[in-house]
Amino acid sequence: MSISIGMAQQIDSTYLSSLLQKNPDLFDQILNHPTYNEVQILYTQIDRDKDNIPHFTSFGYRLDPTWYFYPASTVKLPTAIFALEKINELKIRGLGRDTPLQIDSTYDRQTSVYRDSSSENTLPSIAHYIKKVLLTSDNDGHNRLFEFVGRAEINSKLKKHGSQYSRIVNRLAIGDKGIWAKHTNPFTFYRDGQVIYRQSAQYDPKDYEMPWLKNTVQGIGYINAADELVHEPWSFEGLNVYA
Repeated sequence: MSISIGMAQQIDSTYLSSLLQKNPDLFDQILNHPTYNEVQILYTQIDRDKDNIPHFTSFGYRLDPTWYFYPASTVKLPTAIFALEKINELKIRGLGRDTPLQIDSTYDRQTSVYRDSSSENTLPSIAHYIKKVLLTSDNDGHNRLFEFVGRAEINSKLKKHGSQYSRIVNRLAIGDKGIWAKHTNPFTFYRDGQVIYRQSAQYDPKDYEMPWLKNTVQGIGYINAADELVHEPWSFEGLNVYA
């Protein structure tokens, strides 16, 4: 996963490769079959100076913006960060990360949420979804944050923060793709029976095409949206892409 290829900071692309080559007993399987193993590494060293100011030095292995690497749950961290940013940017009195919320469904395949049994007060909130994401890598928690922030805003902020070759374009683990991923649910935030903020359903018409991207068709089978086994490779084109 190369979430920071677009960063202004220069990434050392030789150190990790030479380190792996110096230890063939440990890493020959990776070095001899780089395409098969799909290994990509981005490591950032953090050093603090005498004033406790952090300085970052990044090292990479096989960072290639034209080659698709499946990001898996790493997409959950930026989505969680953007959800907190949105709460702050709205600047609405009484609206915070712990404010209870309800999620409605207004489009095909969407699902509603009014209670969350894993929450101490049984009420869903942005903070609790982030907690579930960070503690158990919860897919549904990420999907709800994705719906709150909205696909267009997520991808706009990825670009703003330097991830020029990154896209997050659908929910996780529910076969979300195409037109269904473009529609996200309406939200209502409330406290003590009073509505604090309503967010209408959102629609993002963009396709976020990446015509230069390679290696998007992988595997020998997958489970489709109807829970059926399909005996053919799966195309990641148009899905979550961190390239």
